Amino acid sequence: MYYWKALAFFRTHLTLNHPVHMSLDKFSESLGCTRRNAQLLIKKLVEEGWIDWKPGVGRGNLPKVTLIKCVNEVIEKHVDSLLAENKVDQALEFVEEDKRDLCLLGYIRRYQPAPDALDILQIPFYRGTHNLDSIGISRRTESHIASYLYSNLIRYNPENHRFDGNLAIHWYREDNRWFFTLRKGIFFHDGSPIFAQDIKHHFQRLMAENTTNRHLFECISNIEVTSPYHLSFEANSYTGYIESLLSTTPAGITKMSGGNIIGSGSFQLVEQSKWLTRLEAFKHYHGHRPWVDAVEMWNVGDKAKDYEMHCDIVHSHPHYQEASNLTFKESEQWESGCEYALINAHNHPWLSSIKHRQDLSELLQLIGVSKDISKDEIRPASGMIYQVSDLFETEQNTEIDRPLLDQISAKSTHSANTKSEKEKSAKTKSAKSKAAQILENGLKHSKQPIKILTYQLFDHIKMAKHYYEWLSSEGIACEYQVLEFPDFCLTENLQKADIIISGAVFCDNTNGSWMSWLLSTPPLETCLTEEQKAWRSEQLEKLWSLNSKQQRQSAFIEIEKNLICSGVYRPIFHVKQQLNQADTVNPVELLANGWIDFNQVTMRRHS
Repeated sequence: MYYWKALAFFRTHLTLNHPVHMSLDKFSESLGCTRRNAQLLIKKLVEEGWIDWKPGVGRGNLPKVTLIKCVNEVIEKHVDSLLAENKVDQALEFVEEDKRDLCLLGYIRRYQPAPDALDILQIPFYRGTHNLDSIGISRRTESHIASYLYSNLIRYNPENHRFDGNLAIHWYREDNRWFFTLRKGIFFHDGSPIFAQDIKHHFQRLMAENTTNRHLFECISNIEVTSPYHLSFEANSYTGYIESLLSTTPAGITKMSGGNIIGSGSFQLVEQSKWLTRLEAFKHYHGHRPWVDAVEMWNVGDKAKDYEMHCDIVHSHPHYQEASNLTFKESEQWESGCEYALINAHNHPWLSSIKHRQDLSELLQLIGVSKDISKDEIRPASGMIYQVSDLFETEQNTEIDRPLLDQISAKSTHSANTKSEKEKSAKTKSAKSKAAQILENGLKHSKQPIKILTYQLFDHIKMAKHYYEWLSSEGIACEYQVLEFPDFCLTENLQKADIIISGAVFCDNTNGSWMSWLLSTPPLETCLTEEQKAWRSEQLEKLWSLNSKQQRQSAFIEIEKNLICSGVYRPIFHVKQQLNQADTVNPVELLANGWIDFNQVTMRRHS
């Protein structure tokens, strides 16, 4: 280890054939070794012809060291050998900090398994993965990964909008109770069998831990185990929701063993670090075995988008079944869910009034979207569920000095026309008038600035800055803060904010997405008053007494409209998803969307 540290040290501090004075103490301290070991290292490197070391002559004269042979190639080979053994942290010790992303990206590009080697799907990603314990997951990418680490009792089938058995082979409802029968021969990743008591233990841990997902499961009042393969769930509310609830990410079954989380899915987690997350196919999985032997997600920072595959990824996802050849066909859709702003009733004294919150929410709508966000990548949102009518409401939701898009239909797109000066002036006047009204209603006398909070997504930061600059220009004192995830979701941080910019992405199971957003979103929970929380519970109880899916969707939308009208919540925009449909897909852009099914994907190696 010290040998390679020494080579890396000289690579960084020396130029080829250029002598430099250097003390032995500096060298030993940099390597973290004794002077004696440093002297032995120098002797070895001199003998191998890497450096020339001349002792200082005379009192106070430092030794002179010269790099006489380039060390880059031998260090790169050593780094590659460590990476091949998944010793990522060790490998990166020998890579300069500003070159680590490129190093990892280069390694993945060069990766070519031998014909008899394991088939490993390597996916570069722009960040490391967060907590992968199913009970605490709240981000989309982590939720997608968790769906392979943990098996649920049942799972949602987006093709027929029904539920299929997973760990459970049979289930039914009687009044406010759901009864489940487990499959036989199902196992955790440590090889231990899964019984009904293990299922109960998972949900007991989930409801005991201080996570936001816990609130989703408060509707379960009791879990009764009647045999090793039989158990039931009793609901004190939202009985119709239990089936959907048990298919969500937090309901992915885990077991605690020696302080470790043991999974139950088609893949097991074998490594998770800042740089690498590695999953390996579980050979005792009760379902169909995945074709790939392992999946690796590498954190290469913003270089991930530059990645070129060393093989074709063959996929059977519905998004790609339409294509008949390897030529990409581009299409677009708009995400269900939206980016939105929330207004907190509890921090700033002026915002304790519902009228003031409504005024501020209306002003945010008039301010519109930052001009730094490409209008080609977003559409104004009127709610979580994307509506074609949103395309015709751009004038109401676009920044006051941006061009106005004319009508855009499903079949054709018309060119955008510039707003007339009269239209711009009218909207500017309306926004300024609302800002002046807010100031006159008491905000100008407040010494406490309005605090805007968001997390590290580019468009969220642009919106926070946009609100800050516009409000400040109109005399409304404010400031903005950007926090990393998961610090953004901490209650103590959210409680200090007045405007919170966040986002939600809805999955195919729309009921589950609505409930998750309404009941387990920390920013929304922070901003609601106790009266609003009680009203929410009443409305959801009524909603789940409805038998029709369409009726429930309409009821969810009515709840959302009430949150908008009460000044709590303001939808901002939907994000465009680019669907590159083909027989082969590049996983880099699609991991975050959950479109790579690790259970179905295969690979064709390039010859």
